[in-house]
Amino acid sequence: MRIFYAVNFDSATASMLQKIQDDLREHVRRGRWATLENLHLTLHFVGESSNEDLPELKAALETAAAAVNPFNIRFTSYGSFRQGKQDLVYAKTKNTGDSLQIISDILKEQLQRGDMKSFTPHVTLVRRAELNYGTLKVLKKQRFDFPLIEVKSIELMESRKTDGKLSYHTLHSAKLG
Repeated sequence: MRIFYAVNFDSATASMLQKIQDDLREHVRRGRWATLENLHLTLHFVGESSNEDLPELKAALETAAAAVNPFNIRFTSYGSFRQGKQDLVYAKTKNTGDSLQIISDILKEQLQRGDMKSFTPHVTLVRRAELNYGTLKVLKKQRFDFPLIEVKSIELMESRKTDGKLSYHTLHSAKLG
C-alpha cells in the first residue's frame, strides 16, 4: 500500500479548486492533471506500507489531530516545483496559524519515515507540466479570490492504481482538537 496523510475537501471546495485548474489549462501544453476526486493537501507522504503498519499509522494520525484545533486555510496563488524539464504546478495554501506545519512535523516525528523534506503546503493541480516559456512567472503573480476553508479533520490515505487510473481512499479519519 502507498500511504500518505492529507486534508480532503468537500465538493464545493473541490469545485473551486477545479476552476483554478481549468484556468491553468490554457497555459499547459502537456501534463498529468489531478482529477476532481483526487484533489487534496498532502501533510506527509509515507510510501509503501503493509497492513501490519496500520495501527502505528492510525496512532500517528490521532496524535497529530489531537495537537491542533480546527483552523482555516486559503488558496492564494499558483506555485511550482521543478521536476527535471517539467513542473508540478500547485495551488499555494496559507493558513491562519502554523497548524499545517505542526501536523506535518508530528507525523514525521511519530513515524520517522517517508518524505522528510521540508513541508510546503499545497494542492497539486498538474504533474509533469510543460508550459509555454515564461508562463510560470506570470501565473505566480496572479492571486486567487478564494474564501477561507475550515479544516476540521485529517485523513490517512491509500493511493491505488487500477487499470492505469490513480485513486485515493480514506483508511482512517481523525477530527482535530
